[in-house]
Amino acid sequence: MKALVILFPAYADFEISHSLFLLRKVAKMEIVTTTVDGSPVTSIGGLKTAIDVSLENLNINDYHFILIPGGDGIDNELLNNKWLIQQIQSAFHSRIPIASICASALILGKAGILSGEQFTCLAHTYDKYQSLFEPSFYTGQPIEVSNRIITAKGTSF
Repeated sequence: MKALVILFPAYADFEISHSLFLLRKVAKMEIVTTTVDGSPVTSIGGLKTAIDVSLENLNINDYHFILIPGGDGIDNELLNNKWLIQQIQSAFHSRIPIASICASALILGKAGILSGEQFTCLAHTYDKYQSLFEPSFYTGQPIEVSNRIITAKGTSF
């Protein structure tokens, strides 16, 4: 089984460290990293990260779980990437669980897969991009699990 981790420049490395450990050591999943163009990225904490495959060269149905961290570059690098939005929609319709931490909830909102669902992220992300999340329900809770989607505040990893 494989877990896809969608990364971008200035992703929040600290938000996914525990999840990666559990996916790899407990769930015995292979961790596969991707970026829009397949280029290595540097996290917000300065971690230089090699990438396994570019987003456009993967088949989303090859994965059993998707993990997307938040970070400073989410609205610049990913939010308006039509290919990514289509892949997230495809994963959702294929019933692949998706975990989104902090600002990466923006991608789920843009993809329309939060519609009618409860979700969470940091309050300032919700306030700034509220129109992207309509008609979903922001709870402000540390973690929400709804319809194969896990959302978490950046401080709740």
